[in-house]
Amino acid sequence: METWVESCNLVVLGEPSEISKDFTESKMSEGGLQVLDGSQIRSALPELKATESFTKHDEGSKGYLTPSEVRRAAEAEAAALLLGVRLSAQILDNAVLTFPTEDSGKVTEEAFTTTLRNYLSAIADALEDEPVVVSVLDGATIKTLLEDEDDFAMLAESLFEELDTDESGKLSSKELRPAILQLGVEQGVPPAAATPEADALVTKLITKYGQGTEELGQAQFAALLQDVLQEMAESLAKKPITIKRDVKLLNGSHLRKALADEKAFKEMTDNMFNELDLNKDERLSKAEIRPLFERQSSDWGLPPIGDPETEELFDQVFKEVDTDKSGDVEKSEFEVLAKTLFTDFAEILRLNPIMVDIESASR
Repeated sequence: METWVESCNLVVLGEPSEISKDFTESKMSEGGLQVLDGSQIRSALPELKATESFTKHDEGSKGYLTPSEVRRAAEAEAAALLLGVRLSAQILDNAVLTFPTEDSGKVTEEAFTTTLRNYLSAIADALEDEPVVVSVLDGATIKTLLEDEDDFAMLAESLFEELDTDESGKLSSKELRPAILQLGVEQGVPPAAATPEADALVTKLITKYGQGTEELGQAQFAALLQDVLQEMAESLAKKPITIKRDVKLLNGSHLRKALADEKAFKEMTDNMFNELDLNKDERLSKAEIRPLFERQSSDWGLPPIGDPETEELFDQVFKEVDTDKSGDVEKSEFEVLAKTLFTDFAEILRLNPIMVDIESASR
């Protein structure tokens, strides 16, 4: 997979400001891109009405819900609050570790509202640690593409040439399907395999426009593609489709959790120090510290090394350390320095999250 890194706001990596925060929020929503970080759930909790959900999930009308039924109810409620997105089992499992998992428990209707709110709060907490990034495809991106005649002409020409493998200058109407499937979220087109709704929409349009047997020249193909995309944009405007993106949002949550447990943090920094202190003289060169952070970046929720924005981030945080690499630090000094570096990284990423593809984030 090609590495995709997008910085929400890393132009200025100095002291965070309200302006930079506003810029970050606007960037997140740009082009239908949204971040599900739990805030959508929390804002709905005060007005949560659980009676209908209880009745729906009370199988057999027994008057109570089992823990597994409560979980299904919470998952359904969360999906409704999160643009219809179904969360991964990992996020849900992390969220409900404090809840019973055996079917021996019984939750009455009177207790259900509180239980459901607690469940949803736990899911919101899990999303704050591991936000989900989605694209809401509402036809706006397709409309913008169609309005720019030059951009659309280039796209149609590129697709035509790629599909015209025999270089005959002609395509069958049936080749509309592979043309549509080659378009993606960046063009505002939902991948057919992403959701049942996306598959139904693509299938409907291909059935309507791609069943002919006549051969099409490049201009005819472009006109057909334009008709398809126009109708797709109109359909999405009426009923948007939400697509979960294969990206990870690095917002400093892992660093903040590490800092919150002082005992575990000290143990971690001691182990880091001992690993680098090869000659066991209880001293480390400052020049060794940045390479350590770069090697451990994926473990700590830092962006992968190699991207210009990442280099800028590291340059900003390590500015003072890099200025004087000649000095040495003792173990106690190293712990203080590591805490300062973790805090700086966490604060910058909190206000300026960075998105990377999941494969890159795990390297």
